[in-house]
Amino acid sequence: MHFIVSGLDTQGSKSSDFVESISYDALLQKLERDDVIPLNIIEIPAFISPLIPSGGTKISPNEVIEVMENLHLVIKSGLPLHQGIIDLAQDSENKRLKNMLFQIADDISRGKSLSLAFEPYKHVVGVMILNLIKIGEETGQLETTLKRGASFLRRTVSLKKKAKSALIYPSFAFSAVMGAMLVWMIYVLPQMTELFEQMNMDLPPLTIFIMDLSDFLSNYIGYLLGGIILFVILFKVAQKKYQVVRWHIDKYLLKTPVLKTVISSFNIAFISEYLRLAVVSGVPLYEALDTLNKNINNELYKKALQDATRDISKGSQLSSAFSQTKMFSTFTIRMMSVGEASGTLDSQLAIVSEHYYEKVDYFADNIGKIIEPVVLIFVGGFMILVIAGLMGPMYDLVSGV
Repeated sequence: MHFIVSGLDTQGSKSSDFVESISYDALLQKLERDDVIPLNIIEIPAFISPLIPSGGTKISPNEVIEVMENLHLVIKSGLPLHQGIIDLAQDSENKRLKNMLFQIADDISRGKSLSLAFEPYKHVVGVMILNLIKIGEETGQLETTLKRGASFLRRTVSLKKKAKSALIYPSFAFSAVMGAMLVWMIYVLPQMTELFEQMNMDLPPLTIFIMDLSDFLSNYIGYLLGGIILFVILFKVAQKKYQVVRWHIDKYLLKTPVLKTVISSFNIAFISEYLRLAVVSGVPLYEALDTLNKNINNELYKKALQDATRDISKGSQLSSAFSQTKMFSTFTIRMMSVGEASGTLDSQLAIVSEHYYEKVDYFADNIGKIIEPVVLIFVGGFMILVIAGLMGPMYDLVSGV
């Protein structure tokens, strides 16, 4: 929620500002904490709120990890939780995080549990972390669950960074190659083909095609780039709005060489790590899968988790339910089956997670070497096409001279 607040500070100066808060009561608490006397408060309609610039930068995953680790240390040291959170808020340089922590501290001082205090901020810390806090409070192992949550977040943040770096490089490489080819076709090739036109030579079909393509790009490159930008914008809007569009995109990516290995390895590693954390923390598998489904972006794996959740609710084992989805490797299913039979499911899931984490790590470090032959073939094919189209007329021209 956003508000327009006019008030007086401790110096008696009047000011107006946009203020973000989870509720009207929380806003009053924040103003009291900041020593601001409110003169007028206007709530901004919900449909306008997204257009309002929020104070402070976005709360990053690394900041959430730091909060979880520090809360673990606060509880371990025996410091009162309310005071520990206030200390964390005062040390924070992120205004949005500072406000969140102060609000959580206020709620705790009013008798709320830590999980209820975090509830309004589950979009920041994640549903899984919120569930871990609840379980920690119920079992008396809050210190342990907070530490596990921090470790899980650190591992998944690292995994996402590795996966993104592995996927960004191919896009950059092919964009750079295409840009270089366009420059060559638009600025270099016309100077060569202009000579053929002046000599009024009979040109082969391939040369005529290359010249026509060069002329088209030279004359319509602005319209072409504009069309590409418009297409990308419409594509992004459709991807965000329509589930069927995301489904087909994810399906196509999972059939693309190299990319399919990175994407599948990332998702399996993430799912395995998530389930391992749920098992060691005592979260029921059905509940963990339901929560996990809300934290997966890939539509094919999301559907697989939905199907697995349905089968488990009917009494199937985890390995059997995952096997039916056809989205998980034989290695993953086998390790789950061994874990279920031996009572070491958490250990087997850790092995699976580590195996695919290392796979993503390998691709992130070696993606350049992997796609280099593809780029060379692509560039080489283009140059062969151009040379084949130009060498014949150039030879005829030199022979005629």
